[in-house]
Amino acid sequence: MKYVVSGGATLSFADGTKFELKEGIHDSDAFPDSAKEHWAFAAYVRPLDASDLAKEQQGKDQVKRIASLEAENSGLKAQLEDRDTTIAEMVNEIIDLKAQLEDRDTTSDSAGDNAPADTAKGAKSGGKK
Repeated sequence: MKYVVSGGATLSFADGTKFELKEGIHDSDAFPDSAKEHWAFAAYVRPLDASDLAKEQQGKDQVKRIASLEAENSGLKAQLEDRDTTIAEMVNEIIDLKAQLEDRDTTSDSAGDNAPADTAKGAKSGGKK
């Protein structure tokens, strides 16, 4: 956005600093925010077009909105990474449990019919006492 400075002036601030306004047409970047907010700024400086002023404000609002969205996006990415880690841990646990189950089934099969017969025999003798 462009500004027109109608006459040269020096803006003084409470902290003792000063900012000089030079006559002519200047980009908005030529003025720090503190100068734009100074009570006398509007007396010496005016925007070339009112729509330019609205566009500049929209640009500032969009910058804030983008920063907010970037922060939110970073948080969501972190949540996704945590979720992926949790899923990977769960998959590894399932694989381990399946391996343990297969080992148990293999051990039971190699024992043959003796284990079930002993269990059945013990149940019968336990009932006759």
